Amino acid sequence: MNNFNKGKLFFIKFCQVLISILFFLFLIFVIKWRMDSLYLNSITTKDIKIGIVDEVKKTYGEFLIATGLREEKFVKPVVLIDDDKKDEKDENVNSFTVPEGTNLDSLGELLISKGLIADMPTYKALAEDMQIEDKIVPGAYEFDKGMKVKEILAEIAGIELKDYKLNIAEGEGPAQVGKKLLDLGAIQSDQAFIGECNRLGVTAFAPGDHEFTMPMKVENIIKTLTQN
Repeated sequence: MNNFNKGKLFFIKFCQVLISILFFLFLIFVIKWRMDSLYLNSITTKDIKIGIVDEVKKTYGEFLIATGLREEKFVKPVVLIDDDKKDEKDENVNSFTVPEGTNLDSLGELLISKGLIADMPTYKALAEDMQIEDKIVPGAYEFDKGMKVKEILAEIAGIELKDYKLNIAEGEGPAQVGKKLLDLGAIQSDQAFIGECNRLGVTAFAPGDHEFTMPMKVENIIKTLTQN
């Protein structure tokens, strides 16, 4: 009889401990469930709810990975875009393909059809100044409608735009300015710069601070630096 009572007490104690452990695990599960729901809702504007069955499957899978019973599979993360934001993004982005053999004229017509440039003469003057005639790279492109034409052409031509600042002192001529441009890395030869100044009849520049963006023809650099 004593042994029976002892066994009964042991069983009751065991059940109490087991129930306590199960309650503790259930509490942890509920907290994790809540945190997973909050995380998903923090990365989207939509109200997402995780069902208890989905959370159980997710937790079970994480347990198998943690114990080494299942190999973890790494996937490349993707960015999920809400439908309303996707529509907004599509409205502000122009997508098109530049085919093989595209020249300045056909590229200009393509950009006009996409509303990225306003007129052909201004576009051609800029494209020729940037010297991209033989640098057009065929392929698929996406451009925001607010991008500058120079930025669009630079990307299609696969070239980098560089901004330069230059200070010209009173009385500095082609030799001094050419040396400064060479030191900046804006031109490759100060002698060629001086020669172009001579061809244009330029002997003096507007003193003060100047800003310009490369690539640009040397002729247009000179014109820019002679303007106040």
